[in-house]
Amino acid sequence: MSEKKTYPICFDGLFRQNIVLTSGLVTAPIIVASTTGERAAILSLSFLLISYLTLLICRVIPRKISYTVRIILYAMVASLVFIPTALLIYLLFPDTSLSVMLYTEILVVNSFILAKSESRFYLIPFSSMAIDSLVYITGYAIAAFAVGIVRELLAYGTLFGSHICNALMPAAKSPFFGFFLLALYAAACRHYYNRRRSKEKPEDDVVRKGAES
Repeated sequence: MSEKKTYPICFDGLFRQNIVLTSGLVTAPIIVASTTGERAAILSLSFLLISYLTLLICRVIPRKISYTVRIILYAMVASLVFIPTALLIYLLFPDTSLSVMLYTEILVVNSFILAKSESRFYLIPFSSMAIDSLVYITGYAIAAFAVGIVRELLAYGTLFGSHICNALMPAAKSPFFGFFLLALYAAACRHYYNRRRSKEKPEDDVVRKGAES
């Protein structure tokens, strides 16, 4: 009798395979809209609700349906999930949500749903997918807050609206600075893991690749 294949919980989605810092996916909303900690919270919560609920619902779509049709169905489900998500976000953040709404709408057709689901999440058991996707979504939130908090401190001198210091760099709220900061984080992340990988023993590298697959 063949042994049932197990899928250990993998936390690479937090940093090593972070969808923003290493894969470059779903970066536009963070670059443009994540200028404060509160805006980062809106993006993170929206991404969690839209992406996670869509992944769970669309898991039941048969894979025998053509790829093109499946992608259309994913987008349609995400659009439906967006409606209650937008209402919840407005209730929680009434003063800020409208200014970020355009960028939460983009999350309906984000590549995490349309691509990562097909290449990773729907190839593993449901229980493993439920945890694995949450890890990746947490990685997105880490990137959003890492950008938003720094930009808020530099551009406004505040942290989640509370005054901390005088604004040191008002231009930090610009999309250009958001792109620069995100690129800096991505470079630091890649550099760290490249150095770490170069020090790994050959057998450790085999184990790591097995966990990533």
